[in-house]
Formats: sequence, structure tokens, C-alpha cells
Amino acid sequence: MTSVDKRRRERIRAKQAARYVANSQSPLDEVGDFESEAISRSRTTTAPPDGHVLKAPGRNARRRRLEVRREARTQGQEVRAINEAKPPQPSRMFFSVGAKAASKPASLSKRRSARQREHLRRQGLDPARPEARVRPQGVVWVSWRWFSGALTLVLIFVLYAMVGTDVFVVNSVAVGGEKYLTAEQIFEASGVANRHLFWVNPLEVEQRLESNPSIADAQVYVGWPPNMVSILISEREPALVWEQGNFRVWVDVNGIVMFQREERPELLRIVSHQQDAEPLGVGSTIDREVIAGALQLKAKFPTIEELLYDPVKGLGYQDGRNWIVWFGIGTNMEMKVRVYDAIVAAYAIQFLEVDVSDPDHPSFTERFPTDQ
Repeated sequence: MTSVDKRRRERIRAKQAARYVANSQSPLDEVGDFESEAISRSRTTTAPPDGHVLKAPGRNARRRRLEVRREARTQGQEVRAINEAKPPQPSRMFFSVGAKAASKPASLSKRRSARQREHLRRQGLDPARPEARVRPQGVVWVSWRWFSGALTLVLIFVLYAMVGTDVFVVNSVAVGGEKYLTAEQIFEASGVANRHLFWVNPLEVEQRLESNPSIADAQVYVGWPPNMVSILISEREPALVWEQGNFRVWVDVNGIVMFQREERPELLRIVSHQQDAEPLGVGSTIDREVIAGALQLKAKFPTIEELLYDPVKGLGYQDGRNWIVWFGIGTNMEMKVRVYDAIVAAYAIQFLEVDVSDPDHPSFTERFPTDQ
């Protein structure tokens, strides 16, 4: 940018110098003209009438040249004095051959500003006082400073409402998918009561809900008021009722123990003979082999409403013919039932107990043993 301005200044300076030379001749040029005229006069001589060759100029010619130069110098001084006595020209810059400008603006921007001020002055405008703006009617002018200030105030208010007030404090949740649990119980189990919305982590809430034995799956969604937190759950379905020491709990197909939320008479009930053992706690588990065997027996004998459980003999059934049959645990109940039917058909006796928990080595006890 500096080199461009420099070349531009040089072009302007050259144009002004050419314009000045065209309008008026500098004193040095006039001096040169006088000197050349005097020399030409000295050299211009007429031939003698007799036709002889003129004498060599010699010393007289050198003296005449000195006189001509002295005369030209005197005339040049007179012309210079006359030019100095003249009023200053309207041009801002005066150029002479081999001399610098008398005065010039410091930079291109200053010269441009000066030209603009001169243009305004010629149009009758005061450059020192700007022209008053006329705003059209019906148009509202808003300064960007006012706009930025209003935006800052709005952001401060929103930040205060989000952090400093109770607008975003979770006081309730939207619950879906509940069947046995109530919305209040799910809200309490979620652990988000009276917590700020920005500090609620959906993954942590899901893990906390799924740790509840009654909930198999949970999905948590965080949004904006009014439903800031939404919870969708899938509860565990009870597969049977486990009774031990007059204390009943629900057990699902995976053996997870849950609270008994209501009476379900259609569910299979298992009565444990572990009278000295502590009742099963909520959240504990039962061997899945026990649950699978009980469900197979229920499918084989739909009229069964109650099974027995012994830690050693496994699952048992009180036969209507007044004896107990033990089937053990596991998923091979079909084979054990066939072995049991074969024993009953082969022995026409009154059994006290039949044990087919090991189908390869079944055993039975007679109620009325006979002497051999």
C-alpha cells in the first residue's frame, strides 16, 4: 500500500509541475533564453564589403561572452524580483526545476480530506458541522448499543431464572408403563426429587430404577417444563408365589424376589419346608432350576395350585391319593413324571412317599409296610 501511494504522489507532483511550466516560465529558463540570445547576437556578424575573411574572435570574443553572461544574470535577477513581488498563485504547490515542492500534505489521506472539505465548501456546506439527518416518519431507529444491552439483560434474566429460581427444580415426573407400582413409588425410587434439572443424569436414574427388583427396564428422558423428566418402565411379571414362614413374595422367571403387590390366586404357590430359615428378602434370588421345574409341573398338571419345596428333595406334590411325590429340580420333569406313573402302576400299594428326583434311581416308602 505504501509503494502505491508513493507512485501516486509522484504522478500528481509531475502533473502539477507540467501545468506550472505550461502557464509560466521559471526564472532559470528565462536566464537560459537571455544567454542564448546574447550568444547568438555575438556570433551573428555581417561579412565585410571587400569579401575578406573576418578576423578570429580571440580575446574580444571571450570578453563579449562574459558581458553577455553578466547581462543575462542581471536580467534574471530582475525577473526573479518581479516574480517574488507577484501575489501567490492559487495552486497549493510551487515547483521549480531541480527544486522540491514548497509545501505539501503529509499523506494521501490528508490530501483526500482536504479535497473533500474544499468540495463541501464550494457547495455551500460547512464541513465542520454535519448535515442534520431527517428521519422518515413511521421508521424506528434502534442503535446497536441499545440492542446489545437489551439482549444482555434478557440473557441475565434467563440465567437467573434457570439457576437462581425453582422453575427448573424437579418436583414431579411423568411416568408410563407402570402396572403394579404407583407413580409416587417410581418417583421416589428415581431419586430426582428436588434436584435441579441441569444436574439430572438420565443414565444414573435408569441404573437406579433398574436396581429395583420390581423394575426390569427403565428409560428416562429429560426435557423442558412442564414435563421436565419422563420415565418409562417395564415391570417384572411374577411367575409364582413363594411362601415361607407365613411370608409371601413374588418370584419372576429369573428367580428374582419381589414384593407381593396384590393377591394373584391364579399363580402357582410354592410352600417351603425350611421352617428354621429366614424368609427371603426382596431383591434376593432363587435357583432358576427350581423355578423352571415348578413351571413345567404346572404345565403338566394345570390343576396344581400348590407345590412343596425341600432343600434336599426339591419340588414335591401332595397327591390326591394321600401321599407325597418328590420330583427334584431341573427341566427334565417330563421323564420324572413318566417314571412316577410307572411306579404307581406297577405297585398297587398305599405309598407314603415317592421320590423320583433321580429318575435313574427312584425310591418309595409304603404307608403300611408288610412283613416279608
